[in-house]
Amino acid sequence: MRRLLAVNLLALVILAASLLYLGGYKRELIETELRLVEAKGRTIAVALGHESIRLLAESEPVLDARSAEPLLRRLIEESGLSVRIRVRVFGPDGALRLDSRRFSGFGDAVESEPLPPADGSNMFHAALRWILGLFDLAFRELETIEPYRERAEQKASDYREVEGALRGETGQVVRSLGARGLVLSVALPIRDFKRVLGAALVSADGRPIDEAVSEMRLNILAAAGVALVASLLLTIYMARGIVRPLRDLSATAERVRPGYGRVDIQDLSGRNDEIGDLSAALRRMTHALWEGMEETEKFAADVSHELRTPLASTYSAAETAIREDDPAKRRKLMQIVQDDVRRLNRLIDSVADFSSLGVQFSRAETRPVDIRQMVAACVDAEQPPRPVLAVGPGERFIARGLEEQLARVVRNLIDNARSYSPAAEGVRLSLARQEEEIVLQVDDDGPGVQTGKEETIFERFYTDRPEAGGQGDRHSGLGLSISRDIVRLHGGTIGASNRRGADGSVLGARLELRLPAAEA
Repeated sequence: MRRLLAVNLLALVILAASLLYLGGYKRELIETELRLVEAKGRTIAVALGHESIRLLAESEPVLDARSAEPLLRRLIEESGLSVRIRVRVFGPDGALRLDSRRFSGFGDAVESEPLPPADGSNMFHAALRWILGLFDLAFRELETIEPYRERAEQKASDYREVEGALRGETGQVVRSLGARGLVLSVALPIRDFKRVLGAALVSADGRPIDEAVSEMRLNILAAAGVALVASLLLTIYMARGIVRPLRDLSATAERVRPGYGRVDIQDLSGRNDEIGDLSAALRRMTHALWEGMEETEKFAADVSHELRTPLASTYSAAETAIREDDPAKRRKLMQIVQDDVRRLNRLIDSVADFSSLGVQFSRAETRPVDIRQMVAACVDAEQPPRPVLAVGPGERFIARGLEEQLARVVRNLIDNARSYSPAAEGVRLSLARQEEEIVLQVDDDGPGVQTGKEETIFERFYTDRPEAGGQGDRHSGLGLSISRDIVRLHGGTIGASNRRGADGSVLGARLELRLPAAEA
């Protein structure tokens, strides 16, 4: 939850900080004001140039500062600029001739303080200006701006833009007054046609620009504050909707272990999201876990039951043999003990194979297996008389899997069929390809499968099928069960049925194995 909050809030803070910078917006305001000041300064310069000709009809026109003062005042009053301006006129020798800040006799119509210090009585605004100034400092909004300095006796050489104006050029310069804002200056030449009679320096107070930027920043701060609160509430809501279910699932999963009994994971599948998917997956996992535990308990009980019979027989025969004095009877009893020990050995081997089947399959790598070649090899390995193998027309029978395990299934099916056939040669195998499946059928001439027991014979330790070959005692009762599990792990199926004659009589059993075909 903390990480989710941190990520969401960090993104919002970065966005707000980038907006608070507003460097481009401020530069645009400055450029706009400079264009306005330049336009008004051009009007003043042209008017002063024309006025100088009208006032002095001499061969060498000069700028008459006294006569130009009323004109300059009127031009300033009618400027209509959004910032207060100050106009200074310099003669061609660089001396200051006129300064609107020093006008006399005009009452309060024109203020002589263009850049008063900030109001220190409003502590909030002062603090806000200081905080916002940190953004300018942090982002280096004004990287190379020069400070504004004004001498008691001003000259054109104090301002590089005025020197340029005296050469006939128009110049713009932005200077800083520190915490009091900016000074925007435009210098223009005062001309009589092509002759430069002086220079007009028009300076504007940049505080309205700072105020506009500050107002924009305040609006952004307000919007960011609202967004921050909304994001915080939504993040808490989402975090609760995500973290709490995960925490509950984690606590429940922690109890799925010995000592807590059977615990069911909460069903959150109705959420239709990743947590719902996780809940469903955990429920399936725990369900499979409990089923596996129950299956293990049942398997242990079945093994215990199957072990008791040969153990009891062995114990009884051994105990009787100890008391038996007749050598023939004793040999017979020891033969019973020997047969029971073999049966126990086969049972223990089958149990070990059955228990490790899933582990062996998960660790091994499946490969393409030629089923025809593998089945033929299994048939050739049988003792004579060998079963008969019939293979369908010349298609390749390729399946993907573990050849050793599939061969084990085939051997189990052949062994099962031979044990229930009156004669060994009565076992027949047929291999065919049906669409996308490889089908192996193993037929015998035995008594067949009891009706309704077609699935039961694949259960562990099932031995109710009637025997005709007299060899049923050499089976552990796990062969067909192991075969079914191997086939399922390969994505196939295995089933049993009876072969019947025209009159409906049972001719024998048929075990059918189906595997998905694969490309070589």
